[in-house]
Amino acid sequence: MPPSYNEVTAWTPDQLRFIANGLFAMKARLDAEAPKAGNPVLNLTGAEWTGKARGPADDRAEAITRWLRGVADEYGDLADAMNRGAFSIEGAVTALENGTTSSESQGYVLNRGSREYEVTFEKAKAPPGAEYDANVAFQHQTALRNLGIAADQAVSDTSAAVNSALAALGGITPVSIATSSGSMTRAANQVDAFREVYGRVPVSENDWRMAAALDPHSYNPKNKGVPPVVSIIKINPVPGQGVVATGLFIPIDKVIAGPGWMKFNRNLGDDRGFDPNFSPEDTRVSYFIDYENGVIVARQNPSCDDKGNVKTGTPSVQASQLPDGTVAIAYDGWDPLAPPGPEKVGWSVNGQTIVTPGQGGARVSGEATDFPSMETYQYLPDGRTQVLHQDDAGDHHETGPMANLPLHHDYGDYKDDLDRFPTETYVSPGNHSYPIDLGDITGMTDLGDPENPPVLKGVR
Repeated sequence: MPPSYNEVTAWTPDQLRFIANGLFAMKARLDAEAPKAGNPVLNLTGAEWTGKARGPADDRAEAITRWLRGVADEYGDLADAMNRGAFSIEGAVTALENGTTSSESQGYVLNRGSREYEVTFEKAKAPPGAEYDANVAFQHQTALRNLGIAADQAVSDTSAAVNSALAALGGITPVSIATSSGSMTRAANQVDAFREVYGRVPVSENDWRMAAALDPHSYNPKNKGVPPVVSIIKINPVPGQGVVATGLFIPIDKVIAGPGWMKFNRNLGDDRGFDPNFSPEDTRVSYFIDYENGVIVARQNPSCDDKGNVKTGTPSVQASQLPDGTVAIAYDGWDPLAPPGPEKVGWSVNGQTIVTPGQGGARVSGEATDFPSMETYQYLPDGRTQVLHQDDAGDHHETGPMANLPLHHDYGDYKDDLDRFPTETYVSPGNHSYPIDLGDITGMTDLGDPENPPVLKGVR
C-alpha cells in the first residue's frame, strides 16, 4: 500500500542533499590528504633509511594512499546516490502535488490522509455545470494512487542505492580499524522499519529513537539473530510532547527462569542500571509513545537462557487515549522459556502505565510488578530529556522473578489518573447496589502489525 499524500508531502529529501554536501566535503579532504599519508616514509632518502625493511615500508605507504583514494571515491559515490535520490524524491512529491491540484480543479478532492487515495466530488470546486461521474472519479483516484506508488518507489530506489554505496564503503574498510558494516546494516534496517510506518525516512533524533524501537532485528550476540516482537497503534498526536519511552529490564546478569529452584535454567538479564538513552534491545519489554506523530510502539525482546536457548514471546499490549492526549497502556509480557503456562501462574511482566501530557512536560503513573526494574523518560522536541520514573527492582538476586513477579505496586497518582478512564465493574447477582470496580479500562485497543497498523478507537 503506498503512503498517503500527507505522508509523501511530509518527506524532507533536502536532508539527503545536506548529508551529501558533507560527504562531498569529506571526499575532497581525503583526496587532498591521501598523497600525504605515506610521506613520512616516502620522503626519506635512500641514505636516511636503508636495509630490507625499506621496500615493504614504501609499498605500505603507497597502499595507504591508494586506500584513502578508494575511500574518497566511495564517499563520492554515496553522496551521488543521496543527491540523485533527493532529486528523484522531490520530483515525485511535486508530481503528486500537481496531480492533486489538477484533480481538485475538476471537483474531485483527494482525502489526503488515505493510502487508497479516495476522492470525493465537491461541486463548489468543479467547473460550472460539471456533475459527479463515477468513471472520472475512478480515473482521478487511480492516477493519484499511481503517483503515490511512484513516490514510494523513488524512496525505495534511493534506499537501495544508498545501501549499495554503504556496502561498498564497508567492503573496503579494513577490519582492524572499523566495525561499521554492522552499524550500516542496522541503520538501513531502522530506516526501512521507520518508513514502513511513517512513510518517510527518519530525520530528527526522536525519529531515530522510534526507528530503533521499530527495527524487527536483533543485534546483541546473545539473541542469536532471533527477532523481537514489535507491535504498534496510531493515536491522536499531541504536538510539543516529543517521545515518552518506558523500558523494563533485568538489572543483573542471570535470574531463575521459572517458578521453581535448581531444576530450572537461568535466564540472561540485561545486566545494567538506569539509562536515559537506553537501547530498545537492552530491555525485556519496552513501549514508546511518539506524541508528535501519533504512534505507539511496543516491543518484547527474545529471552535467552544459560543453555543457549533463545525464544521470543508475544506480549499482550493495549492502549486507550483521553481527549486531552492522556494515554493508558496495559501490557503483559510472559517468559517463553518458563514452564508451560507461565502467564497463568503469575510468571509475567505486566501492569498499566498512564502518561499525562502537560505544558511543563508529561507525568506518569501506573501499576507494575515488583520485578524487573522500570524506567520512563520524555525526550522533548528541543532535545531535553526528562526523567519521569525510575523504579529499581530492589532485589538484585537470581530469585527476583520468583519472589516479586506475582506482586504489584502503584506509582505516581495512579488511582486518580485511573479514575479519569471508564473502567469495568462487577455486579454480583442480587446485589445491584454495590458494584465493584475491577480497575480494568474499558474499550482498549490491541496494538497490531506494523505493516497494517490499527488505529485507536475514537481516533480519526
